[in-house]
Amino acid sequence: MKLRNILALGLGGLMLSAALAGCGSAPASTPASGPAAGSGTGSTEPVNIVWAGWSGEEEASKPIFQRMMDAYRSQTGDEVTWVGFTWNDAAQQLLIRAQGGEQLDISQADITIFNTLAQAGVLADWNDIVGEEYLKENFEESALAVGNIGGKQLGMPWSMAALTMVYNPEILAAAGWEKAPATLAEFEQCMADIKAYDPTIIPYALSTKDVTCGADFVPWLWTYGGGIWDENGEIILNNEAGVQALDWYKDMLAKGYVTMDVGRSEARQMFAQGKVAFYDDAVVAKSQIVSNGVAPDKVVDVCSAMLRPVVKAGDKPQAVQWGSMLVVYENSQYKEQAAELAKVLNSDEVALDYFINAGYPPVTKSAAASDTVTNDAYIKTFIESTATARLEETARMTNSGEIKTIITEEIQYALLGQKTSQQALDDAAARIKAAT
Repeated sequence: MKLRNILALGLGGLMLSAALAGCGSAPASTPASGPAAGSGTGSTEPVNIVWAGWSGEEEASKPIFQRMMDAYRSQTGDEVTWVGFTWNDAAQQLLIRAQGGEQLDISQADITIFNTLAQAGVLADWNDIVGEEYLKENFEESALAVGNIGGKQLGMPWSMAALTMVYNPEILAAAGWEKAPATLAEFEQCMADIKAYDPTIIPYALSTKDVTCGADFVPWLWTYGGGIWDENGEIILNNEAGVQALDWYKDMLAKGYVTMDVGRSEARQMFAQGKVAFYDDAVVAKSQIVSNGVAPDKVVDVCSAMLRPVVKAGDKPQAVQWGSMLVVYENSQYKEQAAELAKVLNSDEVALDYFINAGYPPVTKSAAASDTVTNDAYIKTFIESTATARLEETARMTNSGEIKTIITEEIQYALLGQKTSQQALDDAAARIKAAT
């Protein structure tokens, strides 16, 4: 396959131009650009750093993020301002701020967003900020490797686990299933039994809109033995395995097991309300359940992770590597203060609070080894899924969102009966080839 030729720097320039034209403007609460009062000049006056991301925008996570920022304020005496975006807008908005002169000191970045920012050349090296010794003492090498590019530690681990499937054990038990299905045949029978038990419950809130649709189709492609590209970089999305996977999607829709116009956000909310039996998510699924009034230690009664069903027994369950890192920006005047925030966020007390209330597994050696984590039933299968998880195929591409949007659109054409599965995937393959 040709080198992905939409470079992040060019993308950032286009995004900046769009922003200047009035699109994707930052929230009104965004602090003014430039240095905070009294900082960067040797003054002992408190400084105000800007922390950006998307997780703090979720209603269930807002109280947790407030506690994080309060911990930083109390420990350092400095101020931190949160600037939030939706996940879909995060990469664009972070680039706009980083390249447009607005203050941006530290942000979260998942694997996909991290690659875009790294290739744009806007990130600082954590080795220079906190030192290699601190990083090696606190994080496993495998976790550091996710954020290391060309020997530069551009991402500090924050939370990592696989994105797999979750289910409601109470709904399954009511439909006659004491454990999650392991094969596709069992999965289909389970969905049929759930629909027979209560027709108002959506058996599987499969993502059928926005980029989460394109992203969630990939592990099902892998399940059928396919993929977007082969090992030589040739597009195989439209081969027999891809058609089988999309035909399976169409069959589930025809039987009423899945529905249209569902994205990750809608699936998460309906699942928390007991209206969905299965959906795809990362460990953050827990936060929505807790926010609905379920005690953290009771979450597994209504929300448990499962291995993705396989075509035949003995196949490897497929999952997507999922992780969130912390990045500091090269243009920041407050890298040291940003580093202090990162240390607070990865401290045992703060990280375990995030884990208990939202399900995000801590990545420091000390917190991961705590009884709180090792004895937690909720995280067990997420960690098990990580053993066979793979990096999502577009994750290292700067136009990842574009590719997943193409796949989403063509899946929708097939689901709505406007194209056959073969036609939809042939068109997707042609569009992807033109985009790369």
